[in-house]
Amino acid sequence: MTSSENSPTTVGFLARAHQALSAWWARARAWGRRHPLRAAICAVLAVLLVLGVGDLGLLWTRLDRFDVDLPGGATAAGDTAETWLVIGTDSRTDLPDGPARYGGVEEVGDGARADVVALVQPTASGLNVLVLPRDLTVAQGQLFDERLTTSFLQGAQYTVDALCTAYGVAADHVVTVDMAQFADIVDALGGVEVEVDEPVRDAYSGLQIDAAGTQRLNGVDALALVRSRHPEVLRDGRWVALSEQEGAERRSRFTGVVMRAVLSGILERAHNPLAMQSLAWTLTGDLGADSGTGLLDLARLARTVRSSTGTDAADGVNLVTVPAGPVGDGFTAPPTDETYATLAEYGYTPGACTPAD
Repeated sequence: MTSSENSPTTVGFLARAHQALSAWWARARAWGRRHPLRAAICAVLAVLLVLGVGDLGLLWTRLDRFDVDLPGGATAAGDTAETWLVIGTDSRTDLPDGPARYGGVEEVGDGARADVVALVQPTASGLNVLVLPRDLTVAQGQLFDERLTTSFLQGAQYTVDALCTAYGVAADHVVTVDMAQFADIVDALGGVEVEVDEPVRDAYSGLQIDAAGTQRLNGVDALALVRSRHPEVLRDGRWVALSEQEGAERRSRFTGVVMRAVLSGILERAHNPLAMQSLAWTLTGDLGADSGTGLLDLARLARTVRSSTGTDAADGVNLVTVPAGPVGDGFTAPPTDETYATLAEYGYTPGACTPAD
């Protein structure tokens, strides 16, 4: 102990603090003896507060954090709704349990492409969810154009900046989820129900749905539907392979269908605090988020969603599949006038966003 810690001033301060604490504790015990019921209630509330704070702390540590400099522009200026950029990756670092459908790091590499990209806007009436085609052109090069899906190979920052420059998307938050995490979330919801218009299979993604109509899919099968790019459909008693363009269009459509089902499942649990707490534990362990996004942002998003949805959670999700041109030889889908018009309807216009320095 240093001499300063033994000084008369320090000793006197510690003595006065001890006396004050002892006096407070004596008064608290006396009040408790006079009001035992109130004291018990206060004790329970104190325990719940400590547990709640501890739970929030644990949830915070479960999020996978990464650094991204977010752009400025229309969203930052308050001209459009807050934007959550949600990216589902095809990372093979951690794969779902079950059949080996995906190829490992040895075969595919340890890079991650953006398999699913969506812009989520919380509004007073619910969630706007804009699903972007994975093959959408985000930058033009001398040899080949950059696709949205491959932009993520250069990191989340590149994808954020590319969407900002090309389409005026000023992301306020970035959330990532890989294949194993996506399957885990779907399973935590007890599966999702989707409407399938005809039997479909895809040997590349492991998809096998033998009947049309409403299907409840577990995490692995929902992932297979979202990743299906080379589907075959059962028509007139025989399996028919669809064209590359049809496959890309179906992939975008069913990505939206599955995402709507997942979000609807989350919204349903938002009205049950115990169910939501359990789901929050799963979500925070299965999501990555930019370092500027914290639990308060996630809590605010959940509160907005909870207050805006009615008894039918699906009514709170406005799903929009953003159109694009046909996929060309370079596997890119160029934007069309309809692409820009759809994005502009939700506040995204080229030139309205400036990438961060």
